[in-house]
Amino acid sequence: MEKHYQIRTDFADEAEGCTLKEDTFTHEKTIHGNIQSSYIKVLQKENALGKEIGDYVSVQFDELFDHDQREDIIDEVCRQLQKMLRSMKLKVKKVLVVGLGNRFITSDALGPEVSDDILVTSHYYANEDKKMLKGTRNVAVIQPGVMGQTGLESYAIVKSVCQQFAPDLIIAVDALATRSISRINRVIQINNTGIQPGSGVGNHRSALTQESLGIPVIAIGVATVTSIGAILSDLLSESTLNQHDLLDELSKRQQLDLVVTPKSMDDELKQLVYLVSESINRFVHPQYLKL
Repeated sequence: MEKHYQIRTDFADEAEGCTLKEDTFTHEKTIHGNIQSSYIKVLQKENALGKEIGDYVSVQFDELFDHDQREDIIDEVCRQLQKMLRSMKLKVKKVLVVGLGNRFITSDALGPEVSDDILVTSHYYANEDKKMLKGTRNVAVIQPGVMGQTGLESYAIVKSVCQQFAPDLIIAVDALATRSISRINRVIQINNTGIQPGSGVGNHRSALTQESLGIPVIAIGVATVTSIGAILSDLLSESTLNQHDLLDELSKRQQLDLVVTPKSMDDELKQLVYLVSESINRFVHPQYLKL
C-alpha cells in the first residue's frame, strides 16, 4: 500500500494514534477555566504515538493578551512542571536553561528571548553571596545559537557547558511545529524526553536528551509554526475532495513542507516569552519569588 503524506507535528497529543486506547501509554485531560491540559505518559518503547518513553504535557489556551488568563496559564505550567519533576524523582539544586533557536527569525526566537528573562544566580553562588541566594536555586543560562551562526551543533555547546557547570537538570526551550492552525501560539508542550534543536522548522540536529548528555532534560516548546500541508489538511477535512490524493500530489512537488507563521507573530511572541520565562522563574525559584 502506498504511504500517504504525513503531516509533521512535534506534539504528542496531535499524533495520529493519540485517540487509541492501548496499554503502551496513558492519556489524561483536565480543564481549568479556559485552559486545557493533556498529560500523556508513554510506557513502552513500541507505541502508537511514535514517541520515546516518558511524560508529555500540553497546556492549551485561547487568550494571550488577557492578564488574568496569562497568570492562570503560568500557574498551570508551573503545576505541570512540578508534577513532572516529582515523576522524575529528582532533587534539583543546579539548573541550566538553554534557549534554542535563532533570535533573528521571529518564529524561531522564543528560546533566546526567554533565556534573556531568566533570573540567573550562578555567579552569586560562585561568589557565595549569601544575601542574594535566599530562596533561589543555582541557575545558569546559555544561548547556543544555530549552526549557521556558530558553525557548531547546539548539542556540542550544551555538552561542553554541562561538563563545566554540572547541572542537576537542563531546561531546554525551543519553537515547535503544530499540525493544527488553531493551536499556533496557543499551546505549550512540556516533556522529559529531551528535544531536537530546529525541530520546529524541520531542521533536525543532534538531540538534547538524558542519554546524550548524561543529565535529565525537561523540554519546553511553543507551537509557533505550521506547514502548508497542515493548513491544506485542515481546509480539506470537511471537503468532498480526496484529501490524501491532493496531499500526495503536492508532496511530490515538495510544496507541503513550507513553514508558515501568523502575521501577528511579533506581538504574540512578546506574550509567549513572558509566559514561558515567568513559568520557568517561578518553577526554579519558587521561594525567592514569594519573598
